[in-house]
Amino acid sequence: MNSRNMDAACLRALRRRGHSDTSIAAMSPEEAFCEYCAYHGIMNLSPSTLEMLDKLRGDAGK
Repeated sequence: MNSRNMDAACLRALRRRGHSDTSIAAMSPEEAFCEYCAYHGIMNLSPSTLEMLDKLRGDAGK
């Protein structure tokens, strides 16, 4: 993920959680989203949770 293209609020939240620009660049979008959510108090969200959401969305459209 390129931190230059990331939303400023998300980038700020990741940095405040202690991530460096290098570690942010190595994150998948799902990982960055989970860290952003954790910064805002939404705990225990993981990339697998987001995968389930994608599956549910796919099933809902059938």
